[in-house]
Amino acid sequence: MRILSLIANCDKTMRKKRLLVSIAFIILLATISILHTVGVTATGRRISFQTIGKELFLTHERSGYYVINDAAQWEDMLNQQRGGSIPQSSIPDIDFSKSTVIAVFLGSRNTLGYEIEVKEIIDTGLFVVVKVEKTYPSEDCLVLQMFSYPYHMVKTNKIDKHILFNTVSSVIQCG
Repeated sequence: MRILSLIANCDKTMRKKRLLVSIAFIILLATISILHTVGVTATGRRISFQTIGKELFLTHERSGYYVINDAAQWEDMLNQQRGGSIPQSSIPDIDFSKSTVIAVFLGSRNTLGYEIEVKEIIDTGLFVVVKVEKTYPSEDCLVLQMFSYPYHMVKTNKIDKHILFNTVSSVIQCG
């Protein structure tokens, strides 16, 4: 009898523990869902940004990632375009006391079909991670034979932390 009583008590205790673990798990999932909805990821808080340029023909010959925090850096980066500086009328006016510009360039390509894009910017607390995606056409893609210079420039609120770039590559399947 005593053994049956112990087993019954043990069974009740186990059910209570399972119930508590289940409730804790549901609360954890709800919290993660809410944080994700308001812009907090498992690795930090998303930083919003605005695209200020994304094209194929701003003739920046070399691949490169730039973090621009002042007008001199901005002008230097723009002057690296093939053929010298860009006309002043086409340069967006950036207030670098309030903003940071992040520019990513894929470099010169012999065909169309390539792309580079800032996908996400995350503040981890200690540093900021810029997630970049490079896209390439597969060998079976029919692409126009002409030089292209894919890039993406974004503006965000001033960033005063160290910035790391996390790049992934993907291939477009055409066939």
